[in-house]
Amino acid sequence: MKTIEIKNLITGYHQKNKEIYKVGNYPSLTLNKGDFVTLIGRNGIGKSTLLKTLSGDIPPIEGEVKINGTPIHQLDNITRSKLISFVLPNVQINGRLTVEEVVMLGRYPYINWWGKTSDDDKLSVIRALESVQAMHLKNRDITTLSDGEKQKVMIARALAQDTPIIFLDESTAHLDLPNRVEVFQLLKIIARKSQKTILLSTHEIEMSLQVADYIWLLQKGKCTFGTPDLLVSKNTIREVFNSNYVGFDKESGVFKFCSIEKQFSFGIELDVSVKDYLGHQDVDIRILWLIKKFISEGCDESKDADVQIKLLYSTDNELLEWNVTYKNKTLIYQDHDNLNLYNQINKDFFS
Repeated sequence: MKTIEIKNLITGYHQKNKEIYKVGNYPSLTLNKGDFVTLIGRNGIGKSTLLKTLSGDIPPIEGEVKINGTPIHQLDNITRSKLISFVLPNVQINGRLTVEEVVMLGRYPYINWWGKTSDDDKLSVIRALESVQAMHLKNRDITTLSDGEKQKVMIARALAQDTPIIFLDESTAHLDLPNRVEVFQLLKIIARKSQKTILLSTHEIEMSLQVADYIWLLQKGKCTFGTPDLLVSKNTIREVFNSNYVGFDKESGVFKFCSIEKQFSFGIELDVSVKDYLGHQDVDIRILWLIKKFISEGCDESKDADVQIKLLYSTDNELLEWNVTYKNKTLIYQDHDNLNLYNQINKDFFS
């Protein structure tokens, strides 16, 4: 079921000199009930402008946005606030409010002009806190929370507002990785269980590819819409985000560091003796991440490499050893915690 429909939408601003500054052109887009959609694109491409236009905060330059079949410009503020809730990054709450009081702010469209809350309002707050697994924070002062906890509270406030549509603008930007993952998973669960339409503007591209139902990808003033697997298979992600310093690997779904300056080619192999190694490190994982390091420095992995690297296990002294050969010169490096193999090779062979 469609909750938002976009037809021939041009976003932008009316500037002080009365000139129109156009940002994006979106002929046809929809958001459906129960979908968790992420909005991605490079900085300055118009993600926040699109969100503000969809929510009715700024008028479109041209075209139309419909909410449940009704043009958004025909809806008054109270009606819109019962349809769309908006979670912004780094919202500053003034005053020493408890978490419960902050979440109760989401009930403002339903509270009478006397400002008296009802049992239904209180129940909505409890359910919202439970949905984001934050009931244990209910009586805490909002100023004492971590960034991750505050973000959960802001999402709970949006849930308490009881809207079918939730927009979030860079809501995970200042969170650490575990909290970013948790917020993504929470939003997906909320969309599924509560059948809400959730649109999240984010720079978490890799996470979006794994978690989102659909992706809106903004590029050059337009929007490409599709499932993550479709956008990856059509090389759309790579085309938009690849640069001289980073490249998207469509097989692994992650971005890899690149270098403008090309270095030597290399090859790494394990000697049969390594099978006798009984130490604490996972040798295969070590090799995998070593390859990533060399590639990030501008080295190419090749079968006919300039630099041949072999890892051996010395049973005499029970140590791993790196045998490195370049042209007719071979050096042996004993493996230890402080060994940076790339730096050592660069220093001994190419300086």
